Amino acid sequence: MIGLINVRFFSDWSAKKLIVLFLIVGLLIRFVLMPFLTYDFDIYHWAVIIQNIDSGNNLYDLAGYYYTPVWGYIMGFISMFKDLFLNIGTMGMTFVDMLPIESLNYPYHVATITSIGFNIMMKFFLVIIDVIVGYMVYRFVMDRTGNERKAAVGFGLWFLCPIVLYMSSVQGMFDTISAMLLLLTVFMLYRDRCFFAGAFFATAVLLKFFPAFCLIVLVGYLYAKHRDDGQFMKKFLLAMAGALVMLVVLMLPQMIEGQLYDALSFIIGRASTADLWKSLFTAGGIIIALAGMLGFGYLMFRTKKEDADDALMIYVLLSAVCAVLMSITPQYIIVFIPFFITYLLSVNGSRRLFWIISVAAFAGAIVLNNFSLFCSLSEYTSLVSAEWAISSMQALEGTLFGFTYVDIINCIANLIQYIGTILIVVLYFADAVNIRWPKVGRVLYAIRGGERHEIGQSD
Repeated sequence: MIGLINVRFFSDWSAKKLIVLFLIVGLLIRFVLMPFLTYDFDIYHWAVIIQNIDSGNNLYDLAGYYYTPVWGYIMGFISMFKDLFLNIGTMGMTFVDMLPIESLNYPYHVATITSIGFNIMMKFFLVIIDVIVGYMVYRFVMDRTGNERKAAVGFGLWFLCPIVLYMSSVQGMFDTISAMLLLLTVFMLYRDRCFFAGAFFATAVLLKFFPAFCLIVLVGYLYAKHRDDGQFMKKFLLAMAGALVMLVVLMLPQMIEGQLYDALSFIIGRASTADLWKSLFTAGGIIIALAGMLGFGYLMFRTKKEDADDALMIYVLLSAVCAVLMSITPQYIIVFIPFFITYLLSVNGSRRLFWIISVAAFAGAIVLNNFSLFCSLSEYTSLVSAEWAISSMQALEGTLFGFTYVDIINCIANLIQYIGTILIVVLYFADAVNIRWPKVGRVLYAIRGGERHEIGQSD
C-alpha cells in the first residue's frame, strides 16, 4: 500500500487516472472488509439506538445513546433510509455461545451480535463520507499547491490510510465525519463564507469536541485577513451567528424535552473519570491541548495577511494534534489527517511519519479488537465458528509479566502512535531548534526529510 502512493512509480499517469486507481483500490478494500470483519461493541450500540428510534423514542428516552445529538440525527436519517429502501431484517441477536466474550479482560465486548446486513448498511454510509473527504483533500491540496498530481496523491493518502480504512469499513466509528466538518469549516473561511463556517464549526464541536481547540486559530485567521479593511468584527459576528443558529437547531429538541444534561453526558462523563492514572494522563493532555490552542492561536493572530491562508491550514493541524494528545485512542487522529496530508504535500513534512502514525493506530485498533472482529461472521455464516473466535480471543489474554499479550502489543502500538503524533508538532519547530541545537536540528531534518521551510513555501 505504501508503494502505491509513489508518484515516481506512476510518473506516466495523469492525475485523473491516479485518482481513479486510488478510488478503485480503496473501495475494493472496503467492500472486502465490510461484510467479513466487524467490531462488536460499537456497532451493537448503533443497532440499539436505531431500534430505539424505530420504536418511536427520541435519542435519550431509553438507555443506549451517550453522545451529543449530531451522530444520533445521522443515525435517524440512516434508519429512515433503511425503512424506505432496505430490507435488513434482523439487526442483531443475543447468542448464548458468545456470552464468554463478556467475561474477557478487555470489557468492551457484547454477546449481542449485529447481522452482516446491518453492518454493511452502517459502514456503507461511512464509506460515502470517506469519498467526500477524499475529494475535499484533493481540493484542499489543489488550492494550496496548484499541482494536480500532488492533489491526486493527497486523495490517495487519505483514501488508503490504514486507520481510515479500518474505522469506516471494520469498526464503524464516525470520526471521518468530524474531519469532514472541520474541513468544511476551513473551506468556508477560505471563501469568506463566515456564517456557514460558524455553522459547520458548531456541528463539528458537537459531534466530537476536538475541533473546539481550533477556535482561537479560526478567529485569528479572520483577524489576520480583515484587520486592515475593518471587516474583522463583522466577519466574526457572522461566524458567531452561524454557530449559535446551528447550536440552537441541534440542541433545541433536547432543551424542549429537558434532556440537555443527557445530551452533554458524553463530554461530562469523559471529564470525570475515576481512574487515577487515566485522570493524570487526561489532565496532562488537557494542558497540552490548551497550550496548543492558545499558542498557535497567538501565532495565527500575528500572521501577515498574505501568509494567512497557508498559516490557517498549518495551525489548525497543530492545534488539532495537540487536542488529540488528550487520548491515544486510535480513531481520534483522523480529525487532523486531512490537514497533515495537505501540510506534507504543500509545505514540508515526513511522509514516513504519516505512515508510521496511521499504521501504528491501525495496529493498536486491530490488536485490541483482534478475533472479536469475526463474531458476526461466525454467527451468521458457516465460514468460521464461534468457538474458534472465542478461544482465539482467550489465547491472546494469556499473560507475560502480569500483562496480557493484547495489552503489551497495544501499548507498543499506542506509544509509537503517540510519539509520532508529538513529532508532528516538534518537526514544525525544527528550524528554531536547529538554530540553538544544530545536532538536534539535523536529526529533526532527517526525520522530516527536508531542510528549512517557511509558511507558504512549496517543495
